[in-house]
Amino acid sequence: MSDLSPIERMAKLRALEAWLDYQLRDTRRKIEEGEKWLRAQNAYITEQERKAGQAVGATLHAADCTHIVQPVAVLDETKARFALNKDPGFMHPCEHCHPEKKLLPDWE
Repeated sequence: MSDLSPIERMAKLRALEAWLDYQLRDTRRKIEEGEKWLRAQNAYITEQERKAGQAVGATLHAADCTHIVQPVAVLDETKARFALNKDPGFMHPCEHCHPEKKLLPDWE
C-alpha cells in the first residue's frame, strides 16, 4: 500500500484537482480565443454526418454556429463556396446558421 497518510493523500489529491481545474479553464479560454479568431476570419467549419456509423455527407457551418458537434476542417470563404458548388449531394449547409446565404446569394 501507500506510505502516505490519509492527510497527505488528500493534500496530493487537492493539488491534482487544482492543477486539472487550471488546465480545464486554460483550455476553455484557448477554445474561446480560437472561435473569436475564426469568426473574425469569416471561416467555415465542416462536420461529417453519420447514419448508423457510416459517413453520408458533410455539413457546412459558419464558424460561430452553436450546432457544431464534431468539427472536421476549417475552410475559408473560397473553399467553402467551392465545397457547396462541387457536390451539393454530399456537402450541404447547416439548417441553423445558413452559411449558404452569405456564400451563394442565389441559393434556392
